Amino acid sequence: MKKQLTILEIAKIANVGKSTVSRFLNGGYVSQENAEKIDKVIKEYNYKPNVFARGIKAKNNRFIGIVVPCLDSFVTSQILMQLDNSLRKSGYVPLIMNTDHNFDLELESLDDLIRLRVEGIIFFSTIITKKHREFFEKNTTPFLIIGQKYKGVTYITNDDFSAGKRIGEYVGELGHHNVLYLGVSEDDESVGIIRKNGVIEGLKNYGCEKIDYLETDFSMEKAEENVEKYLVKNKPSCIICATDNIAFGAMKAIKKRGLSVPKDISVCGFGGYKISEMLTPPLTTIRFDYKETGNLATDTIIKLINQDEILQEKFVKFDFIKGETVKKLK
Repeated sequence: MKKQLTILEIAKIANVGKSTVSRFLNGGYVSQENAEKIDKVIKEYNYKPNVFARGIKAKNNRFIGIVVPCLDSFVTSQILMQLDNSLRKSGYVPLIMNTDHNFDLELESLDDLIRLRVEGIIFFSTIITKKHREFFEKNTTPFLIIGQKYKGVTYITNDDFSAGKRIGEYVGELGHHNVLYLGVSEDDESVGIIRKNGVIEGLKNYGCEKIDYLETDFSMEKAEENVEKYLVKNKPSCIICATDNIAFGAMKAIKKRGLSVPKDISVCGFGGYKISEMLTPPLTTIRFDYKETGNLATDTIIKLINQDEILQEKFVKFDFIKGETVKKLK
């Protein structure tokens, strides 16, 4: 079995320059004589060019960088699977980089993709910091943000305000006037601020003014812990949760207090996870169209690469899932 040669070794065996071999492999001009010598060596040694290494040096390498905060999120994984599929069908190769919610690693990953000379970058964002802004301003690579708004960069986000308002109006319409909103940090503008503001407006449209706020993170465990402490001295008629995962934690805390959903306390969330339908009772929630997000992201990044004219902001539609976790009060 013959060894895998390097470009330099091919050049020495074929008695040509390294740059000549590189041009040959990348489809550039090479004289017929040199092309025949290089081709003979390649066939003799069964040389397989490193497509990735060649690609990142090319101006149009067909690589799209994708930076995600995690791989175990239902939402991220659903969008990512559709995005991967639709990019490949369009002739692009996705390079996925997971940062595990490490913001330093996130910025390093973005820099790495610039150095790799990818044709475009899709960034799943949870927060936009000053360092992110500096990165956007100094780089000209086509860039698309998913999940957050940022002026000057094209973005795709859920219609969080309308979704929040829909849940708020539903809860208010069923007579709830003592509501806890279980949200996340306002560093996350889309979920922490915009979604919450939509809920508040929806509730107020039905005369609900008593709204408590409790901050948690995106984990079910932290939500359970926070709600359990809250229920020691409080008993809202409904807990509106910023995500389904948070809702799962809230429901677990309610059960641990010897209460039931929705008989004692109603609960609803956002996300529309498949498991939400399998709960007993099924969760009342908002389902965003993750497949649409993946397809829209593919279409948008390709248009950005081709310098086509597009809208800077795009919103993903949602469906209201009635479920059975919100009780109608007398």
